[in-house]
Amino acid sequence: MDQLPLSSFLGPLTHTKKNGEPVTAKAAEVLSVGIQFTPQNNACNLLDWTGSGEIVAEGRWSSSDPDCLVHHLRLGPHAMRVWVDVVKKPGVYLWRPTSEMATIEEAIGATIAWPADKVLMR
Repeated sequence: MDQLPLSSFLGPLTHTKKNGEPVTAKAAEVLSVGIQFTPQNNACNLLDWTGSGEIVAEGRWSSSDPDCLVHHLRLGPHAMRVWVDVVKKPGVYLWRPTSEMATIEEAIGATIAWPADKVLMR
C-alpha cells in the first residue's frame, strides 16, 4: 500500500478563510483535516529526518498546531507532534532531543516533535 505524506491530508501549513483572513492554529487544524483522527486512522511512519528516506519508527499523529507544546516547548511551524509506538532504527537521533531523550528508542511511548515532511500516514 502506498504511503502519503501527512500534508496531503492536512493541506497547506498556512490556513486562511475564504476572504483571506488568517485562521487560528487550532481552528485550522480542525478545518484542514476534515476527518476525526482516531487510533485506527492516525497511524503514521516517521522517516529519517536526515533525508535517507528510511522508516525509523511507527507512531500516531497527535497535532500539527504550531502553538501546541512538546516537552514544554512550542512545536512551531512545519512540524508534527507524534507518539512513538514502534522503533525500526533504534540509534537514530531525535530531531529535537531533550534532556531525557536523545534517540528514537528512548522516545517509545512518548510524544516528540518531527518534521512534517517526514511523517507519512499509514
